[in-house]
Amino acid sequence: MGKETNNEVVEERPIVSWHSLTIDETITTLKADENLQKAGLTTADAKARLAEYGPNKMSEAEKETIWEKIWKQVANVLVCILVVVALVSAARGITEMVLPDPNGTTILTSWVQVGLITTVITVNTFIGILQEGSAEKAAEALKNMLSADARVLRDGKEVMIPAIEVVPGDVIILTLGDRCPADMRIIQSTNLACGEAALTGESVPIDKVITAIEIPANINPEQIPLGDRRNMTFSATLVAQGSGV
Repeated sequence: MGKETNNEVVEERPIVSWHSLTIDETITTLKADENLQKAGLTTADAKARLAEYGPNKMSEAEKETIWEKIWKQVANVLVCILVVVALVSAARGITEMVLPDPNGTTILTSWVQVGLITTVITVNTFIGILQEGSAEKAAEALKNMLSADARVLRDGKEVMIPAIEVVPGDVIILTLGDRCPADMRIIQSTNLACGEAALTGESVPIDKVITAIEIPANINPEQIPLGDRRNMTFSATLVAQGSGV
């Protein structure tokens, strides 16, 4: 989750390896009440966290114009070298054309080089813009996969809220067929398993646990693959069996 700002400098928050923490350590890190598992957040606390962390949605990059996309593709050393070579070839061709006794082969070779280089730059730019467009479409598709609602504990009661209002510290209730509204640390599991093929490539659902993931010595917890973080569920993945919190 990220808080949107208008050209403001946002203080970077420390990275927390939630999968390596016990349930008690997770609650403490979230600065939540020790009764969190039973009662969830209070409405006031949830509003304060929403103001602090911002809405639960993917950050939207500023849209680029077609000219900005073209400039991004051509603004590199390789293209600059090709442009210089093309200019040199064009200058040589023009110079040869104004001589009293021009060499037709030199003129033809020069303009062929200019044409080839121009074609290479144009095709490379076109392909780059197409690939960027595909990436943008994939991001839009991922947004459409996000859950619209979430069932959470607030003030000791189960309530449905828009997924965009989920905040760190919310106790989210998952049942069969639900799509996870956010990345979550599992604190209760009843035969819970989630389909994470899009993230991990695993064709079968991943069984979930509530214990902390043991981190090998001299290993950064963030280096643990997503598929091995079995006490976590991830945004937009589907609950394939069981239930959990």
